[in-house]
Amino acid sequence: MESGRFELHSHSYYSKGKQIPCEALVSPCDAIKTAKKKGLSGIVLSDHDTIAGWKEASEEAKKQGILFIPGLEVSTKEGHIIGLGLSDSIKPGLTVEETVDKIREQGGISIAAHPFDIRGLGIGNMLDKTDAVEVFNTMSMDRISNILAERKAKKLGMPVTASSDAHTAEMIGASLTIMDAYDIDSVIREIMNKRVELVKRYLPMKIFVDWTRERMARSYDDIVQHIKDNYSAPKAWVSKALLHKFLFSKHPSVYNNVARFGATCSVFYSGVRMLWYL
Repeated sequence: MESGRFELHSHSYYSKGKQIPCEALVSPCDAIKTAKKKGLSGIVLSDHDTIAGWKEASEEAKKQGILFIPGLEVSTKEGHIIGLGLSDSIKPGLTVEETVDKIREQGGISIAAHPFDIRGLGIGNMLDKTDAVEVFNTMSMDRISNILAERKAKKLGMPVTASSDAHTAEMIGASLTIMDAYDIDSVIREIMNKRVELVKRYLPMKIFVDWTRERMARSYDDIVQHIKDNYSAPKAWVSKALLHKFLFSKHPSVYNNVARFGATCSVFYSGVRMLWYL
């Protein structure tokens, strides 16, 4: 059997942020079409705390002849966990242990998503409570957090995955988990038996800058309202001026360089944080 290429962590526009409501830009239908176009064998739709996109994704997957794997990125008390191969939603706000139990009750497996995420959204050293570890996440641009996740998983002898954490069509398939699988059960089996090959790839900074600009443009009114409600007058004026300049600059490429500088700084910051987890 020819090995399949699987995207195990992706989002649709049903995933919402807090201060910037628009988070992912692609519809469930377009996510499936993109995965098919890129030659993937299957894709997990793992929106944040919602399964609203499952029906649309499942129907499109049947049309495209690609495996749709129902998933969910659950916000536990300690951080994010991906439930893979689920049949229903799982409420956020439970502990890691409670969430893992809920996932297993549905016949799925739990994956520690970006466990050492620089934003503090992962579960850190609690990754040993889950079934597998996402040791490479394309969105983890600091890179150190991926290295630490892989080291920890290897030390613990845990199953591993790699994924894109895609929020746009361009991001889908950047990082993949390759395995001899053809349905949900075999995907779970191959991961748990550690019969996988990982494709690890970071994307050009421009893709992330363009994504940020678009989501901020779509959430413009919400951002301005947040600034108005929470910032002092001088800070609000500066913030709105910077927001406008970023969204409507005649020289958007400048921000690619700014983002690269920020990513470089994050490597050093993440390196210091890593010492805490060693």
